[in-house]
Amino acid sequence: MDRSRQSASIRLVSSGLNFADRQIALREIVDDIRSLRDRAPHGAFDRSPALDRLLQMITAAVIPIARADDEDWENILMELLELRAAMARIGTGAAQAPH
Repeated sequence: MDRSRQSASIRLVSSGLNFADRQIALREIVDDIRSLRDRAPHGAFDRSPALDRLLQMITAAVIPIARADDEDWENILMELLELRAAMARIGTGAAQAPH
């Protein structure tokens, strides 16, 4: 699926998600980010303690994040989707600047 269409569709329905669906969405995005990190070419995300800590914090805070008001929830969700998209570009080498 095209990531931009996926992000757009999540934006359209994200405020309508119930508490359980928000938890599931957060966990899936965190799992996607971990998977991108693990599958990335050697060196792309080596020694990324900040990323590891961020993912730990999000995992530990799934309940409060899922309970956020709609505006905060959508902001958090979009930031995570942007992080996932950036990591996907880095992982495929698409984010590398020409030398």
